Amino acid sequence: MIFEPFSQKDLEKIHAATLEILEQAGVIIEGKRAREILLSAGCTEKDGRIYFPSGLVEDALKDPVPLTFYGIDESIVLPLTEAERSYSHNFGSVSVLLDHETDQIREAKVKDMEDFARLSDSLPYLDLVVPSLRATDIPEEIANIGMAVYTMKNTRKPVDIGTASDSWETRYLIEVAATIRGGLDKLKNKPMGTISISPLSPLNFPADIAEAIVDCAGLGLPLTMLPCPTRGLTAPMTLVGGLVQQNAEQLAFLTLAKLVNRSCPLVYTCRLASANMRTGFVGGKDPDLGLSGACVAQVARYYGLPSGVYGMDTGASVPDIQSGYERAINCLPPVLARATMVSGFGLLNGGLLASAEEMVIDNEIYGMLMHRLGRDLEVDDEIIGLEVIKAVMDGGNFLAQEHTRDFMRKGELWQGKLGNALPFEEWRSRGCPDIRAEAKEKVNQLLDAHPGPYLDEKLCRELDLILEKARDERVAR
Repeated sequence: MIFEPFSQKDLEKIHAATLEILEQAGVIIEGKRAREILLSAGCTEKDGRIYFPSGLVEDALKDPVPLTFYGIDESIVLPLTEAERSYSHNFGSVSVLLDHETDQIREAKVKDMEDFARLSDSLPYLDLVVPSLRATDIPEEIANIGMAVYTMKNTRKPVDIGTASDSWETRYLIEVAATIRGGLDKLKNKPMGTISISPLSPLNFPADIAEAIVDCAGLGLPLTMLPCPTRGLTAPMTLVGGLVQQNAEQLAFLTLAKLVNRSCPLVYTCRLASANMRTGFVGGKDPDLGLSGACVAQVARYYGLPSGVYGMDTGASVPDIQSGYERAINCLPPVLARATMVSGFGLLNGGLLASAEEMVIDNEIYGMLMHRLGRDLEVDDEIIGLEVIKAVMDGGNFLAQEHTRDFMRKGELWQGKLGNALPFEEWRSRGCPDIRAEAKEKVNQLLDAHPGPYLDEKLCRELDLILEKARDERVAR
């Protein structure tokens, strides 16, 4: 059973309201190529806004393109279209971390970026690796490209290619990914992730953003549509109002991309947040985050698109009880709704702070959720176990039965790696260990055991040269 917050009538009303916004309120879209593409397709312009005919949007929504991710190791495959479960990924682009060794907050460095990629690679319930830390010891001008390079060197898993803010950044991110994959054609056939592009809310596509969409779509590479509206500040205060505005931003993005190239795969992503109206701070302490993720999973499915939503989010600044209950509350609804991708491993303080120990704890939380709630229950004769019940009633016990042994080995019972499951006295006799201490130790164990870069030295050097070229070119501008 899948959790679906909206009725079919609700979805139709949301869609109709979205079309009305695009047709009557319009969208601010800059960039010469983007505007020419839209206007030549039947959009109109007035007072600096582009107005989308409903028929044009409806046509763009037809025949969504299937999408599958492949790992840096191509044997790792994540079919996103009609995925049977929710995939998970870590946070992205955070420049400050909570050091798990010292408990001090400090700026992230390249070494941390490599460690977080290796840690992500080692966690069994983390499916997709997002370039996480924004290292402060490389120039800000090439930060997004550096994040892609250092992450892709240190994992076998699928990797989100990165976030592009203009055509220049887009070109270099594509060069990095194509170099690893062995050419642009192979990258298109076996993408390791998407390029994410974020318009501004409300309904504003600056020239650099619009032109980056045109460039990526033209190549047929997968794109994540990533508007980030904030309720009460850059979107309506109401949850549903914010979702409708976000949907209009998504469909404006989608229409432009599909006019450029109908074979461009797209991911519908929800980053709708809310602000503390006393302070203006968007801090992650919001139980609507999980519900909005479930709503978006359903809306994306309505359009035949894979979804990416918030999940492991919290306002807490350390891995404490607040962090635990807030991220579990926010992760549960999208998992039940079968969102395609659920984000946030290792994120604290509403996305402003990164934590390696929290990543390990999140792996445990997500494993518990996926054990039962992230998949359908099966009912068959072997699972029911009529014969073993009869056998025990005729004399014996369940512990001695092959059925018990076999299903234990198949993972019928959740066997967690963190946290206390001992009687109180035994727990106390072991020094009362807490989950943070266990997580810190686990971080060190996983990093010590990781083999390091998976790519050969020649390919690593090629990536370093791309990064050097980007630095020389950007800094010289």
